[in-house]
Amino acid sequence: MAETGGETDAAPEIPVVPVHADGIGELFARLIDDAEAFVRAEIKLYRAEAIHRLESYKAIFAMGAIGALLGLCAVLLLLMALVFALAPYVGPAWAAVIVALLSLAISGILMSRILARIRGKDDPADDAPDEGEPA
Repeated sequence: MAETGGETDAAPEIPVVPVHADGIGELFARLIDDAEAFVRAEIKLYRAEAIHRLESYKAIFAMGAIGALLGLCAVLLLLMALVFALAPYVGPAWAAVIVALLSLAISGILMSRILARIRGKDDPADDAPDEGEPA
């Protein structure tokens, strides 16, 4: 080899990558271990996400429960006011009976409509007129 200015023209060194002499069985065992570790990590991630969502929905659920309770109290107050309004005309007992029967009737109608929709017998799309029919 020719020397130029004190340097040699040697070929650059190629890094040697160590070759593992693992057998195919050991490779499959490592693959299975890695896959198992991956699945366990994914399960931990999904569990952490679910717990985070539940924690964030706690406040929303509490606000909804308080709102529903206040709405129920408002309905009860209106029903009591209706009893007091009817009491001078039919007496307090009959006013309470009339308001209770009206409330039960409205509740029964609403519940029957809900059950009909759940069963699929009453589709709200059926109530809308078709384009060709007059409203």
